[in-house]
Amino acid sequence: KVLYEQFSQFFNLYFLVVALSQLFPPLQIGLLFTYIAPLAFVLAVTMCKEGFDDYKRYRTDREINTELYTRLTPGGGDVTVAAQDISVGHVLRVKPRSR
Repeated sequence: KVLYEQFSQFFNLYFLVVALSQLFPPLQIGLLFTYIAPLAFVLAVTMCKEGFDDYKRYRTDREINTELYTRLTPGGGDVTVAAQDISVGHVLRVKPRSR
């Protein structure tokens, strides 16, 4: 998925095509490494950034899903539940300045 998104950008696709063109002997201009290394570096940095962003998103989601709320029961009582255990139809007591 990440590679598809990267190669959907014009410049990354252009440099991929140029690097692949160096595989054909009549089109070779220089060393193959000089064409593939910059593209590989940019893709590696981008993939690391995407992985780091996914990890941050995972931590934030986990924090939000474990937040506690007060659910009102049909008998009039209160039950403390985590956000991940809330489903459609539950009536919650919302405190001021809470999500």
